[in-house]
Amino acid sequence: MSDSDFVPSEAQVAAAFEYAGLTISSDRLAANYEIYSSTLALIQKASTPGLGETVPAVAFKASWD
Repeated sequence: MSDSDFVPSEAQVAAAFEYAGLTISSDRLAANYEIYSSTLALIQKASTPGLGETVPAVAFKASWD
């Protein structure tokens, strides 16, 4: 694993669960931290950075005529 790889802390994993509206006990978080953190790291790695603003498709005409 390189230095630039994202490795979330337990607090960050807990915050992700809280943000998603999922209740998880601290015991379960501690027992499964390795799995949760590696999954969160994969999600972070797969996320496309810097998408920016998408220009609307003004040439598209949504009609059946």
